[in-house]
Amino acid sequence: MVSKLLALEAYPTLRDLDFRILRGVELNMRHHRWVPLEDIARFTRTDIETASFRLGKLDDWGLVARRSDIGYIGYQLTIHGYDVLAIRALAKKGVIEAINPAHVGVGKDADVYVGMTPSGEKVAVKFNRIGGRTASRRAGYHGHVFQDKRHTSWLYVSRLIAKKEYEALTLLSPIARVPRPVAWNRHVVVMEFIEGTELAELRDTDLTREEAGEILDRVLEEYLKIVRFGIVHSDMSEFNIVLTNDGDILIIDWAQHITTAHPESYEFLKRDLRVVLNAFRRRWRVEKRFDDVWPEFERAWLESRGEG
Repeated sequence: MVSKLLALEAYPTLRDLDFRILRGVELNMRHHRWVPLEDIARFTRTDIETASFRLGKLDDWGLVARRSDIGYIGYQLTIHGYDVLAIRALAKKGVIEAINPAHVGVGKDADVYVGMTPSGEKVAVKFNRIGGRTASRRAGYHGHVFQDKRHTSWLYVSRLIAKKEYEALTLLSPIARVPRPVAWNRHVVVMEFIEGTELAELRDTDLTREEAGEILDRVLEEYLKIVRFGIVHSDMSEFNIVLTNDGDILIIDWAQHITTAHPESYEFLKRDLRVVLNAFRRRWRVEKRFDDVWPEFERAWLESRGEG
């Protein structure tokens, strides 16, 4: 897990040529595990010596990795270099003007920071940090996605995950309590910033049983809308439910969502409900039985598939 956004430290020192070089490495990683120096120089329309010198600087900043024991000198983009390219693209599009280097949230798969738009609006900027071991499963993609690729790039998988979450938020934000998406580029999703606290971060004594029961009812109410719309979260837990400062709830982290047409959606939906109900029972002694909740969700699931 990245402890800080190193891209922000390097960003002000970079030249236009550096960004072109990073872009050249990124594009050529589609064809090479380690991109040859000559290909990078050709892409940037510069000489070998200049490209090599600038790549050395980028290597020092941790934006590229270099390897010379493969019969030639080759380079890969690191996650920090990918960060730089995403930040550059979002800045040029007028989406973000600044990013606070302090974390808002850190998980096993993403880092979230507070950004500022040119108009002064706060936004949440989510950098996906998916690892190779769980990437394709969590993205909801399978091996056929990579059949035309000579190797699997986890930068590419992080991009797929960000795109998938952005698409889910675009669909769901008009109908349910999920973050409103602002923009997406590479592995980064920009969304509205809402003050709140994940349920997992609350102490058990922070809520009474009655308060927790009301929150659970709101969560189930919102999730029912989402299932009826035709989407299953598939990773619901106390870590993905935010209690906002105005007393409402927000359901976050939609990178693993699937549609109700998916053959496993029925089982994932049951698992989501059991996980949430068990968390409220364990932490706040809210006794709401799965068998009492499930029939309404099953009807919504069937209706969304045209089977109700």
